[in-house]
Order: sequence, then structure tokens, then C-alpha cells
Amino acid sequence: MILFRNVLTFSAFYFLTAAGFAQMAPSGSGSDVLARLSPASSSSSAPDASRRMSVVVGMEQQIFPSYLLATAALSEKNDKYTLGEGDGHVAIFVKNPGRNTPVRVEVAATPFSEATVFEGTLQEEGKEYEITPLIPWNFQKLRALQQPTPVNFTITAYTDQERIGHRTVVATMRSVNDCPYYWEGDGSDDEDLDLNYMYVAYINEDDPVVDQVLAQALQTDIVDAFDGYQTGDKKRVDDQVFSIWYAMQKHGIRYSSISTNSSTGISQNLYSQRVRLIDQTWNNRQANCVDGMILMASVLRSIHIDPVLVLLADHCFLGYYRDEEHKDLVCLETSMIGDVDLRKVLSSRRQKISRKLFADARQRAQKQYRDSKNLFDNDPRYRFIVVGDVRKSGIRPIGR
Repeated sequence: MILFRNVLTFSAFYFLTAAGFAQMAPSGSGSDVLARLSPASSSSSAPDASRRMSVVVGMEQQIFPSYLLATAALSEKNDKYTLGEGDGHVAIFVKNPGRNTPVRVEVAATPFSEATVFEGTLQEEGKEYEITPLIPWNFQKLRALQQPTPVNFTITAYTDQERIGHRTVVATMRSVNDCPYYWEGDGSDDEDLDLNYMYVAYINEDDPVVDQVLAQALQTDIVDAFDGYQTGDKKRVDDQVFSIWYAMQKHGIRYSSISTNSSTGISQNLYSQRVRLIDQTWNNRQANCVDGMILMASVLRSIHIDPVLVLLADHCFLGYYRDEEHKDLVCLETSMIGDVDLRKVLSSRRQKISRKLFADARQRAQKQYRDSKNLFDNDPRYRFIVVGDVRKSGIRPIGR
């Protein structure tokens, strides 16, 4: 399905640039962000061969607005037996009854998409074709969706002007805050889909909140400007990162463990996590380990300091390169930002205490990275994701 060819695009990107990734990540870091992917899906999404027309919607009838928004700009290339320009979230399987058979597929409108029609020709007799109509998604409504809701997808198909099927599939449109990160197949590891790159979709260096963070960071007088790697001074890079850390602390961001939602656990094979958009983290002053990592990575991207997402089995933290050549990596435990309430500290001591906590957060994250780095090449729960390289593969910010 084309839905999965999106993922294969990233896999191909990884293999074509594997040497570059190896240079960017420290030896043994497991920069294999997008490997182990396959177009095969779990059996719950397989077409029904007993029908003249079968319909597959989403990932186990779950549709993630975050995925639609992140991959909207990607182009698709169909194979011989796949027709249509859609993203594969609505796929219709039709067995061709003859040679050069005209086919028409109609998809009714939903609250999140307009009606659409596909017309084409099934050339080879007896072959099953996958038809993926281009769905005109309403991206504004997708961005605004804060909780899961059921959606009816009604599909009608015709071959040679004969109606061969009419089906309504009830799917769940998930919240924009739901981030899919792994889909296990029912068979071999080759059927698993590693979607961990989706965390990058929540990084948004263009969000207006980034300017608010930077303005408050400049007010700390730790640095007088943000110039990324321009000076070549690694200490200055660290000072820029610390100024952002300190601004987030002064803003009052506290640790929040919220990461589940009403859809958590509805599938034994499909894994997702609740991730706040960066304006939600900043305005609500609440962040779990993912949220803090995403917010700080967004700000670092905006000042041309390259962030890395370090994903462990049950935790994650931020990494950043101290040099433009990506030879010097530092890890940072962003969940520790709220360990000290600066409002309860004398103003004259706040920056000193914050810098001590910043050093401790680096030390803790570095140790976790060292202790885990042998697992990055062997365990799919461990991922080292260079944000800039996932951006180059076509994953865009979700926005708001």
C-alpha cells in the first residue's frame, strides 16, 4: 500500500545516506533511524480475497492526522498493480474480471475530507489491483483535532459500469497529539513498520513560540546573540543551549508524566504516544520527556544548532552537536528542567543553580547514552534520530 511506500521512501533515503549518518553519529550510536521497514502490513489490514471489492482504511482502521500532515508533501510512485495518487489511507482492492476493464471508485465526503472519484483502466485479467484515490484532506481540521472521533468512509466501486461493491468502513480519526511510532506485523520482523521518525513532525522551528523562548533567553544575558556554530567556539554553543534551558526554567515548565490517552492500548500491534505541540508545552508549562525534548529541539533548529533525538525503550532525551561537522555530541536530560522551582530560589543564585542542574542533566543523559548505545543497532526500541536528516527525507512540521 502507498501508505507504507511513504515509509519505504525514508528507508531508501537512509540506505543512500548511511555513510553520511555514520559520520554524523558517534561510533556505535545506531543512527539507523529508518531501517527495518517493509510495505507488508499486519493481517488485520489485508484485503479480503473473497470479495470483488475490498477496502482497507488507515493503520488497523486508525488514521493519524499527525502522519497525514507530516507526509503531505511527499510524492508517490505507483507500481504496476497500484493505481491512483492517494496516500494509501483509503485503499480499494479490485480483481480485474477481464482485459482493459474501466474502473471507477467513488469515496464520499467525511468531516475531514471532500468527496473524490478515481477513474482508470485495469489492464491485466485476473490480477488484483490496489486503487488509492487522492483524498482531499482538510488539513486545517486535522490540525485542530484534539480528541479521537469515529469517521465513516463510504466507498463505491464499478468495473465496466457495473457496481461491484458499496462499503462503509468506520475508522477512528485520532487526535493530532497522537504520534504513531511503531507497527508490528503478525509475522517476521520484516513486516514491522518503524515510525519513530514521526517524533520529528512535532518539532516546529517556525512556530511563533520559538521567538518567545529566544526573547526570554536573550533577557538572561547569558549570550548576546544566537549564532549557532559561526564562531566555532563549542563553549559558546553550550552557552546558547544553556540560555534556552534557563529561559524554560524561569518560565516555570514542570515535568508531567502524561503520555497516554483514550486510544492507548486499543491495538496490540500499533504503538503511539501523546505528544504536545510546542505551543501547548510552553503555554501550559507542562512537559514529559518527549515534550521537553521536542520544544528544545525546535528552538535549537531555529538557531542552527543541530539536535538529535535519542529514543530508549521507555525514555528519551535530547542530543545536540557542538560543532558543524557533527563530531562532538552532547546529550541532555530535558525532563530535569523542572527539578528546581526557581521561584523559590533567591534571584541572585538562580542562574548558578540552573547551570549546575544543566551540567547534571548532561551528565545523566551522557551516562544513559553510553550504557545503551550497543542496543541501537539491535533493538527497535532504541533509535538515534538526526533531525536534519529526517527533514531532508520530506517529513514536515505538523504546525498549528
